[in-house]
Amino acid sequence: MLFLASKYKYIGPEEHRLLVADDNVGTKVKGFGDVLTWIKETDQHPDHNTGIVATYVILKNRFMYIADRHSEHVACAQGQDVLSAGEITFSIEKGKVEVTEVTNLSTGYCPAPASWKAVDKALKKAKLAHPKKFTCNFEFRLCLKCETINVIKDDWYVCAVCEQDLDKKWNIN
Repeated sequence: MLFLASKYKYIGPEEHRLLVADDNVGTKVKGFGDVLTWIKETDQHPDHNTGIVATYVILKNRFMYIADRHSEHVACAQGQDVLSAGEITFSIEKGKVEVTEVTNLSTGYCPAPASWKAVDKALKKAKLAHPKKFTCNFEFRLCLKCETINVIKDDWYVCAVCEQDLDKKWNIN
């Protein structure tokens, strides 16, 4: 079966795009060893829930790239379009790596929930155990009046800035 993924262009602040530099590139995840090496080399530490949280992107080569949670998705992606982006949490126990949480939270790319297919394929390719869907799923809408990107909460389709009604259908990119 052919998998056609949507590409998401970066639409976030230009100052974040300027952060793209060779030293900000994400680490390609081909397997659990890449995750363990990245954790050690970048001195990552578990959060309060004992997980390692990272920024991730899926590039057109269908691989996942990870970077420090505090980095921008556009820097992790080296400014490229993505198939998905968000945050990912790794659990490390006795040298084994498992993905315990994955979201599509990226206000720079605003990937639709359907981008899960790209994430699932990348994690399967890397042979990493993972949830069956996004553990926290976000919907984004662009306000056509003030051009603010909104994260939809509780089915409230109203712009947080100008209070204009927002499209019910995804309208970004």
